[in-house]
Amino acid sequence: MEHNAVARGLASQLLASLDMLKDCIDRCPAAEWNAHHNDYPFSQVVFHTLSDCDYHLCDSAEAWNRQDFHRANREFFPDYRNIEDQVLQNAYEQEFIYRYYDHCRERVVEVVEPQTLADLTVPNTDIDRNMTKLERYVNGIRHLQHHAAQLGLRLQGITGKEMEWIGRGYEQ
Repeated sequence: MEHNAVARGLASQLLASLDMLKDCIDRCPAAEWNAHHNDYPFSQVVFHTLSDCDYHLCDSAEAWNRQDFHRANREFFPDYRNIEDQVLQNAYEQEFIYRYYDHCRERVVEVVEPQTLADLTVPNTDIDRNMTKLERYVNGIRHLQHHAAQLGLRLQGITGKEMEWIGRGYEQ
């Protein structure tokens, strides 16, 4: 099957954004994983970011909740039951976060890459105020980069090392 270049480009950039977040996860010192720095703990910011990515790959809140990954890991999602803006209560272990990262990468390839141009331009009224899928996916990239940069800057202050730039999610 020939891939739509726009959908493949979107998928590649979503994957690269996820990989930049993973770089932050990989570099976070254990003592900092659940530490407060006048902000949410690192683990909660990462969970929020992955959860938002995952959610925006779905066409409805119900579809998000029905995913096998969510049903198998129900104990990790009580804070996000209704996808509302709220203060997270849970701490998240890195092992779970790595599994959630893998799930999000798989979902990007499964959901975004097969889209046609027509699919990408259909408004979706259930998620994000009638954005098209194209706009929703670009918005997701922006959200991933916002939090990866936030966490990268936090880590730079702690470790003195800047985050690496990842340009593409697919090999050239």
